[in-house]
Amino acid sequence: MNKSIRFVGVANNLGTLLSTWYREGLTPLMTKEETQHYALQAVLRAAIREDFISKLGRLKHSIGTYDRLTRATIPVIIKDNHEAKFFLLLSFDVGTDAKTIIENQLLPYIDKNIKLFN
Repeated sequence: MNKSIRFVGVANNLGTLLSTWYREGLTPLMTKEETQHYALQAVLRAAIREDFISKLGRLKHSIGTYDRLTRATIPVIIKDNHEAKFFLLLSFDVGTDAKTIIENQLLPYIDKNIKLFN
């Protein structure tokens, strides 16, 4: 979808990685075990944010910028259920406008194709 995407993972609501994809030719910065640990932490952080839904609204995505990459977590809500059942975990190259890619490319794609998750 976008050449600046380094990694995509799908985790369930317990933080278990169900699927991963790395950009062709990319050398990952973390091991498989570290990536699984990251997935668990990302889902836990998203779950903690749910405490503020009544005040702030539902989390659409969160983005963290690091020295070597940018990470994003996107909760995937199925139908009218208010709890995320899956989380899309992504990493982007440094300097990428991850917010624009997420809001203009990824979220519309997810909204259009959500039936794939049913």
